Amino acid sequence: MKIRHRVTWIAAAVLVLASVAALLARALLPSGPLATDFTLTDQDGKPYTLSAHRGHVVALFFGYAHCPDVCPTTLAALARAKRKLGAAGTNFDVVLVTVDAARDNPAVLKRYVHLFDPTFTGLTGTAAQLGPVYDAYHVYHEIAPGKGSANGYIVAHSSAVQFISPEGRLRGTGDWSDTPDELATLMQQARS
Repeated sequence: MKIRHRVTWIAAAVLVLASVAALLARALLPSGPLATDFTLTDQDGKPYTLSAHRGHVVALFFGYAHCPDVCPTTLAALARAKRKLGAAGTNFDVVLVTVDAARDNPAVLKRYVHLFDPTFTGLTGTAAQLGPVYDAYHVYHEIAPGKGSANGYIVAHSSAVQFISPEGRLRGTGDWSDTPDELATLMQQARS
């Protein structure tokens, strides 16, 4: 009887310790892989390095200023989501990386992203700078003929929004079809 009682207590103690260890691991260990760092040129012509923005949640989106649908829809939804967060939205950065560097110079990007929110950042660079960023974030982009578009082409591109935690870890993915409420939830989840 005493042995059975001791075994029960030992089993209970092991379960409690395992639970505490799991909670500590979850609280102390980072979740999600580190976001690939990069340096590109921002809308003011200055270098922008992703890792320099630790401490903020970053929504990383790939698009272009002449996009007829996906980009304006996504950026408008991100702006509404950021406003929904109120004061907490000040620690949330939206960053648009161009998939059309031929047209999206810093001045064009500045005008474009500021249409949605003056705190949004637009990034561009050379093909050599942008290529590794596209690869790291699995960005599809392809130039296609487009009647009536500026310069006669459009850019077909992926529409994912990568959410990066204040610690620089990938914490979630949104999409252009997400509502502002859904994007606000993703922002909050990336913060925790």
